[in-house]
Amino acid sequence: MIKIMVFCFIIGQIKEINPPNGLKIKIQTYQEDTYYLLTKDRPLEVKVEGPTWLRVYTRIPWPEDDKGSKAYKLILQENDMAEKFITLETEYSKVAKLDKIRLSKWRSFYINVPKGINTYHFIAWRAPSDTILMKFSFETPKRWVDIIPNEYNAKLELVEDERIINYFELTNTKPVILVIEGPITLKVISRLNYSMTMDGEQFYSIEVKEKDKIVKKNSFRAYRSETTTYHNRKELMPSNPRTFYLKIQKGRHSLQFNIAGTNIESAGLRLMVEEK
Repeated sequence: MIKIMVFCFIIGQIKEINPPNGLKIKIQTYQEDTYYLLTKDRPLEVKVEGPTWLRVYTRIPWPEDDKGSKAYKLILQENDMAEKFITLETEYSKVAKLDKIRLSKWRSFYINVPKGINTYHFIAWRAPSDTILMKFSFETPKRWVDIIPNEYNAKLELVEDERIINYFELTNTKPVILVIEGPITLKVISRLNYSMTMDGEQFYSIEVKEKDKIVKKNSFRAYRSETTTYHNRKELMPSNPRTFYLKIQKGRHSLQFNIAGTNIESAGLRLMVEEK
């Protein structure tokens, strides 16, 4: 069991007050979270009684003087059934430390725990220092529902965990167009589409335009997914999923999604809104 010190910096700002003599101050608070150590030669077993949702928080020790982002992977096995690969990507955290060891920002995933006593085995598969730190919490995820864009190049049937999820293809010549009514929060999951002969890391961006103005641009690092395929497009190989959120103001909006920053011509988008 490992205790990680998390330093949170809260900046308070008063915009209006009379007389106008308020000061901007920085308050440092101290929080200590309990994490558990997962290494290649030291798997972790957790027993959970369901039905419930289990949220798994993870961090990794951060390499010295290293910048950018890092990917890491672990294996999840539930009740001695088939193994599932969990791939996460993170960045350096400026507020979390373990003694003098620098740490990454946390990344998490959810497990839907069925009724009864369930056993979960976690195995470290790949990480910069072969070490992953884990914390567990009972939290229910938000429920999101898929929506269909108004225009797209083609529908992509992604096979994941024995179910088909619809993605919508955009290319460098055919964007995805979505007409939507706000206020609402849009969840966008993107996957870069590799050819059968491509491999290795790739970088790309998803631009969101409204009336020819870029309102959102997110850049991602991608690599070929080891656990998903396209049922109806065998010539394409999906990348790992990358997610961002877009808050849409009140009114009717026509949004255009473009792929940029890459020589790869195609990506898939999954568009979702929070269930009412």
